[in-house]
Amino acid sequence: MDMNEIVGTVSAILAVAGVLLNNRKFRVCFIFWIVSNIMSACIHTYAGILSLTVRDLVFFVLAIEGWIKWGRG
Repeated sequence: MDMNEIVGTVSAILAVAGVLLNNRKFRVCFIFWIVSNIMSACIHTYAGILSLTVRDLVFFVLAIEGWIKWGRG
């Protein structure tokens, strides 16, 4: 298994864990998504897949927004 596969696998596991935590209404889910999105963006940038890199960066911004909004209330 090469490094991209390892990073991709860890990223996917973190994303699924984030969804499970979100379903249980734990704010920490956004940290899982932030890390997962950064990892995915790195993989897609390295692979030269610009559209997926942009998607990952949008998800990253949305996760930060979620972290902030859930912290307010």
